[in-house]
Amino acid sequence: MELQQCWMRYLKAEKLMEHGYWSEAHQLYGEVLDNLPIHIHQALENENIKPCQFSCLISGLRDASVAQSEILNKMGQQQSAFATLNQSYALLQFISLETSNLVQRTMTLIDNKSEDILRHMGAFCHAQRDAQWMLQYEHIQKAHHHFVKLRVTSEPTHSTHLLN
Repeated sequence: MELQQCWMRYLKAEKLMEHGYWSEAHQLYGEVLDNLPIHIHQALENENIKPCQFSCLISGLRDASVAQSEILNKMGQQQSAFATLNQSYALLQFISLETSNLVQRTMTLIDNKSEDILRHMGAFCHAQRDAQWMLQYEHIQKAHHHFVKLRVTSEPTHSTHLLN
């Protein structure tokens, strides 16, 4: 699906959500979330993509995953709701490890959207009132901590330089 089609489905899904048409919005958000990561990866490889364009893709991913998760949760599909958030969160974490100029210029937004999805996962897990969900969230928090450390140690200012 082309990016324009993906964006149009996203906008239609938002309108459907506003009017309470969960099932229809769920299908459209599903299509968006199936295709948006591909467009994000293509943007990372495209030297002509501007940071503002990339920011829209990242924000759209966050918004679509949160909305889809809310729909799935209302439908009683808690595992799928959590997986939706977790997939988008993981994508943002891996993107944050990229060293491209585009990622560096949008790192604050990537971090903010990633943290926001992490907060949504935390709220979701707490709302389940179940030890297994809390354990799952604890594992994600640990992984988040490790990603942050990995990113800090891979930054050029923190890397060691070898002298010949």
